[in-house]
Amino acid sequence: MMLLALWLACTDPPAPPTAPVAPPAAPQADPYDWKARAGDLDIIVISMDCLRYDRTGLSPQFPDRTPNLRAFAEQAVVFHAAQSAAAWTVPGHMSIWTARLPSRHGLVNKLAPGPDEKLVDAALAADVPTWPETFAAAGWAAAAFTGDAGVSKRFGYGRGFTTFLDDRKFGGMDHSGPPAMEWLRAQSASRDNRFLLFFHGYDVHGQAPLPPGVDARSLQPAYKGPLDGGIEEQGRYREQALQAIKKPGDPASLAGKLSPEDAAFLLAVYDKKTEIADARMGQMLALLKETGAWDNAIVALVSDHGEEFMEHGAIDHGYSLYEEQLHVPMMIHFPEQKTRRDVPEPVRTLDLFPTLADALGLPQIPGTDGASLLPFLRGQSPPPGPLIAESDYRLFVHLRAIRKGDYKLILDLSDGKKELYNLRADPGEQRDLSAAEPKIAYELEQELRAELLKAQISPEQFLGRAEAPITVY
Repeated sequence: MMLLALWLACTDPPAPPTAPVAPPAAPQADPYDWKARAGDLDIIVISMDCLRYDRTGLSPQFPDRTPNLRAFAEQAVVFHAAQSAAAWTVPGHMSIWTARLPSRHGLVNKLAPGPDEKLVDAALAADVPTWPETFAAAGWAAAAFTGDAGVSKRFGYGRGFTTFLDDRKFGGMDHSGPPAMEWLRAQSASRDNRFLLFFHGYDVHGQAPLPPGVDARSLQPAYKGPLDGGIEEQGRYREQALQAIKKPGDPASLAGKLSPEDAAFLLAVYDKKTEIADARMGQMLALLKETGAWDNAIVALVSDHGEEFMEHGAIDHGYSLYEEQLHVPMMIHFPEQKTRRDVPEPVRTLDLFPTLADALGLPQIPGTDGASLLPFLRGQSPPPGPLIAESDYRLFVHLRAIRKGDYKLILDLSDGKKELYNLRADPGEQRDLSAAEPKIAYELEQELRAELLKAQISPEQFLGRAEAPITVY
């Protein structure tokens, strides 16, 4: 008995019964359907102006670059072959905001023919709806913090927004970021209503200077050429390239003016700006996660166009429709998304807002070119198309391009010249196949011309009316 009592005294008492552990919440059946929560979900669109896809860490060519873009990608749908509808800011961003091609939303340039045939300031026509004002009308409080220039209220970008910052031309995210983050903190603290936030900067643009203390020449010490990597220099060479267009069909060109070493130096400056832009975007990304907005919003990241560094004979953008100017990053993070999905198929940036609207159950805007990508992401259909791009840049050029599968046709409306490329075999577009593959070239041209018949703006009204050299977007 004594041994039994001693054993009982040394034995721990039985643990009280515990409540059953609740199983973890099941993931949403359809990760792209957020209609049930549309009443409290926010929309955040980040635009990194002038950012080339192939110079970021999203590209397999440079997997260690842009760590913040890569962090975004780990919880997002990553579209590796997104194409802009234009090669410069004014029409490119408006194609994203309206889901229309430039010739159909009408803002093809910053100037347009007026009643007396003189060129006057252009603005989006009042009868062309934008997605930001559509979301605002549906109950989202809309705010935009931009770098001005091409994304300015004067072009119609301010419609639907109660807050719109555009007070510094070619401003970077170091300028638009602090007020945007202050606004976001206030919204996250109050939660009075759902919101649409547009956050934008020109950090990698040729007209955005490097930060004080960053010496461009130190980025490539072996470079012994004359360039300094500054914004005045960039503007001067851009204008020289455009002045090479003497007659219809001439390309913008800096032949004989910039060497391969010069181009490599300017690309190094661009890469440094990309690194800085990534860090600035990362500050916004950190705040989204700190405030909980990351898990309570659909967050998209996109660029409106890229940049050339003598791949086709010039620098800057707008004057051609090659891939270095059209191939841009685009990603979408959906609420509660914890994994990455890589999409190699070509898609369009003008499908971005229709996709956001579809996820939240908003009706599509009638008569647009863009379409939701959700049926494609669900495996129900191929991605919407065709992929068309346009440029009437400052009235110097009148170009159209169409891509189907691996093939891309570029048509010059000024003289009818055609270029055909197989992007899989020749991603740098160095071998024109229009003579070797006449059937493919003909079929793509006919499809492209059929699309041109739907345009609201005729390029003929611009022919022969190139602008004088100016500082542009």
